This record gives sequence, C-alpha cells and structure tokens, in this order.
Amino acid sequence: MPRPALALVALVLVPALAPAQDHIALTVDASEVGRKVIHVRAVIPVAGGQPVALCYPKWIPGRHRPVGQIANVTEFRVKAGGTAVEWKRDDADPFSVRVSVPEGAKELDVTFDLLLAAGAEGGAQFMTVASPKVMTMNWNDVLVYPKLARPLALTFKANVKLPAKWEFMTALPLDVLTGDGGSFKEVTLETLIDSPLLAGEHVKLIKLDGDKGAHRVMLACDSPDGLEVPEATLKAWQRLPAEAAAIFGPAKPYESYTFLLGLSNHIPGAGIEHHQSSDNRLSELALVKAGERKAAATLFPHEFAHAWNGKYRRPADMILNDYQTAQQTRLLWVYEGLTNYFGWLMAARTGLMSADEARDYLAMTAARMTNVKARGWRPLDDTAAAASTLFDATRSWRSARRAVDFYDEGTLLWLEVDVLIRTQTKGKKSLDDFSAAFFGGGAGKPAVKGYRLENVLDALNEVSPHDWKAHFARRVEVVAEAPPLDGITGGGWKLAYGEKPTDLFATMEGLSKGVNLTDSVGVAVAGDGLVGDLVPNSPAAKAGLAPGMKLLAVNGRRFSPDGLKTAVAATATGGKLELLVENGDFFKTHAVEYKGGARYPRLEKQDGKPDLLSEIVKPKGK
Repeated sequence: MPRPALALVALVLVPALAPAQDHIALTVDASEVGRKVIHVRAVIPVAGGQPVALCYPKWIPGRHRPVGQIANVTEFRVKAGGTAVEWKRDDADPFSVRVSVPEGAKELDVTFDLLLAAGAEGGAQFMTVASPKVMTMNWNDVLVYPKLARPLALTFKANVKLPAKWEFMTALPLDVLTGDGGSFKEVTLETLIDSPLLAGEHVKLIKLDGDKGAHRVMLACDSPDGLEVPEATLKAWQRLPAEAAAIFGPAKPYESYTFLLGLSNHIPGAGIEHHQSSDNRLSELALVKAGERKAAATLFPHEFAHAWNGKYRRPADMILNDYQTAQQTRLLWVYEGLTNYFGWLMAARTGLMSADEARDYLAMTAARMTNVKARGWRPLDDTAAAASTLFDATRSWRSARRAVDFYDEGTLLWLEVDVLIRTQTKGKKSLDDFSAAFFGGGAGKPAVKGYRLENVLDALNEVSPHDWKAHFARRVEVVAEAPPLDGITGGGWKLAYGEKPTDLFATMEGLSKGVNLTDSVGVAVAGDGLVGDLVPNSPAAKAGLAPGMKLLAVNGRRFSPDGLKTAVAATATGGKLELLVENGDFFKTHAVEYKGGARYPRLEKQDGKPDLLSEIVKPKGK
C-alpha cells in the first residue's frame, strides 16, 4: 500500500476571495512513469459562452527562472460535453492558450501528457523527474489553471495513480488512500504547487523527533542498498531542528516538515525549497559512500533554512500573484546568499561536517571567488538581478562572466557580517540574534511576509548599530577585484595555499572525476582531458588554452589526470609544462609558463587573533 501523505492543513498565503466556481479536479496518472510519460486530466469549471485563457505555470517560487516544461507537453486536447474544442496558443506567451467556451458548457475537460527528460538530461531545471524506481513530481508540471485576477486562491482536488507497489509522501493533506495511489483534500493552487510528491518502489520513513514530532525524512531509492543511513548522519539530521531553533528562534513557519530525498543515478541532483518540505535529489548511494555524504553535507541544512529565509520571509518583489510573471531577483544575495551561510553553519553545528571540514569549505569558497576575475567588471548585485539568465548557462567561462555566485559569495559576505557583529558587541551578539528577530515569529503554519533591503538594514542596526547601508553598497553594488575575506581574517584565520589538497578538496575533485588546477595554472580539466573553466590571465590562459579544447598529452606522454597534476607539481623544481591540445580538427602544443608548483587552498590560523570561527561553528541547539 502507498504510504499516506502527511496530515497537514491547507495553506492560504494571500488574502483571497473564494472563486465562484467549484474546485478543479486534477487526475495525474503516473503509472507509466518508468517509460517517462505522465498522463494528466483537469476538469475545470467555466461559464458557457465566455472565452478563457489557460496557463501552464512558468515561474515557480524557489527556482528563480522559468522552469515550466511546456516544451515537453504533448497530446494537449480540450473538450466540453464530450466534444473537442479548439484552442490557440497566445502569440506573446507560449505558456498560455485561449479557449472559446461553447454556449451552455459548464466545464472544460483538459488532457495532456508530460514527457520527462531521459536520464539526467536537461539538468536540475526540470522539476518533475523519474527513474524506473523513483519519481519526484512537482504539480506545476502537471496542471493548467484559468487566468484570473487571483489565481493562487483557485482550489484543486487532486489524485495520483502510481506504479504497482510504489509508496509516496507529500505535504498535501490526504483524503483517501487507494491501492495504487491516493486522493488529496481540496487545497489552493498555491498549496498544491508548494507540495511536491516523492514516490518509489524502495522507500523509508525516518522520524527525526519521535512519532509525535514535526520533522521527518522520506527516502526513495533505486535500490534498497541506498536506504541505509549511517548513525552519525542520522544523529546530525536529528540535531537540525534544535540548531535551526538556535538561529531562528523556537517559533516555526510550518506545522510539520519533511525532507523528501530521491536517490537515483538517473535523475539530476537538486535541492528545492518549499514551506513544509524540500525536494532533494542525490545519487543512488550518496548516503552510503563517505565522499558523497561529505559533498552533500550542506544540502538538508540549506533547504531547511529556506523555511524561514525564502519561504516565510521573502523579498517583496518576489511575492507574485500568479506563476507567469517574471520574478525580480536582485535580493537573491540575501535570499540565497544568507541561506548558503546558514547551510554551512548548520552543517557544522549539527556535525554533518567537522570543524576542519567547515574551514576547508570556506577556503575552497574563498579561493573559488578569488579566481572569478569577472568581479572586476560585474558586481554581485548584477549576478542576482540576472539570475534567470545565469542558472542554466554553461559551466565554462564562469570566471570570465560570473555565474550564480551570490551563493558562494553570500557565504563569505554573511560570515563577515557575523564576525562584525560579534566584534562590535564584544561577543554579546551575533548573526543568530539578527536571524531570530528578522526571520522568527512564525505561527506554526505556512505564511509569507515580504521584506525590502531597508528592513534588513534596520534589523541589523537593532542588533549592532553600524553603517550597514554603506557596508552592503560596497560589497554588493560596486565591482571589487577581491572577494570579501574579512570574515575569515576577522575570525582569526587567513586564506593560504599548500602543496597538498585538503581532504575535502580531494573528495570534491575525485567526485568530479577531473583535475582542479584553477589555483595554480588556472584551469579545470575533465577526466578525459576536456578543458572546462579557465581563469582569465592565468598561465593556462596566457598559453592559449580555452574551454572546449582537449588535452591529449602532457610533456610528451598521453594525458591522464594524475600525470597532469604531477607535471604541475614538478614546475616548482624546474619542470616544464607542455600540453598537446586538440582543438576541433587541429592539434597544437602549448607551453605553459609556470613555476609555482601545486597550490591548494586552506585556512591557516593567525597568531595572536581570537578564533571566532571555531566559536561560530560550535553547536548551539538544546
């Protein structure tokens, strides 16, 4: 039997006038999801003789760019009273169709199929993904809604059919559990889209704080082998609620919270925030393999922190009345950047990463942002405003144009704020005090409370008076050749480089199956020799290398990742670095002028300075 969904109250996040028509009946048949097809039927009440526009959701909260899979919708048909009705796509908006409703018709019967991406094709922008054994379904991909002034208040009565023997979990309130799925109680469109469903053949439910507790993890895996959670990881998960309370205060902006975790090698990795759950995806054995667990240490903490920062408190310009209007994302350095800091902080405080790993994480982040040379022409503020154009951009040339690095730079930026507050108040206050005041106060159920930058500045001044406006203007709105490292130095440490990689660096490099030499010669190379990102004006760039080229040989010997690393290290003692490169149909040897040897980032303790970093990452939860 499928596992019943959590019994949660419906959330209404906007003051709403109840729509005159009855609810929309939504039926989702995912029984053929193993062959990448989901069948959808929506019965929509209408007024006969009146034209209606039907919208397929385009912009979804938490994604920060259009992710609607309209290109993968097929067999779209509309009927009224059993008779086919013509529809016409809007010329200016391909996510909307116009339908002329026949006289006397009381409802439209809309059917379509959703075709899912094959394997990991398409990347994390796809919301609904599946392998033959696991499915994460986001309702925005399997519905249309009529265009109204307040569509988020439309009500839906949904039901889902799953493959035989599959179980499921969702934050939607369950109505009836069936042998092959279930139906859910009537909820608003906003609640529906905010409540993804995880299903699979091999599942496991973990209650983090007992049978009556509010926090749980639902695992769905391609095999039973990936469902085993190491004891240390489980204990760290169990500490998440207490550490969150130490940051945001005891009041919660949800009734209960479920970490949905799909484990498969055949779906793209992701982490997507929702009010009462999060949509997390890792490889099949990510919980079993130590390296992959270490790489994913911040996933649950980051998405959990979004319950407060991003869902409950959200930039006012990102609170919209429909799913078609473009979001204004300029404050993502607060929404995502601060949450990235919280994710690092809670990972360290819960034990998902050790104190040494927390410092190594900061070192890698600081070095990565130091190598982003585009910061000399593009401020952080602009990467946030242009986020929708950057999320799905290629990984090459990131250093030359910047990426969505308001995440990484946000970690450094808000660490600096934390250290500043602690220093100015002589340890009496910290960013935790700001967070509890600004993000706390939830009433035990989902809600949205907007904010603007001036609200953030006012709240910071209440904790520790400072010219925060000028501080953030300098850090966010103007170009800067160097990243904000004052949080590290003010915390008693400094960015340094050594000949050997830290364990975390080696783990991350190993998982990438490539070679990360951005801190030495300035290039990242895949395991097959393909050149990825390149640091402008680095030795590799000056030698004429570029993304897309392929290394064939190093110093006259066939390319291998270890051979390249050995050759780079040997430059410190006079070794040469000559690379035979394939560029399309052409071959050329590039001599790299470099004598610095291997360089890997790490943090070094500064003598005579208080170790604030160690104090920051100490567990605080009770």
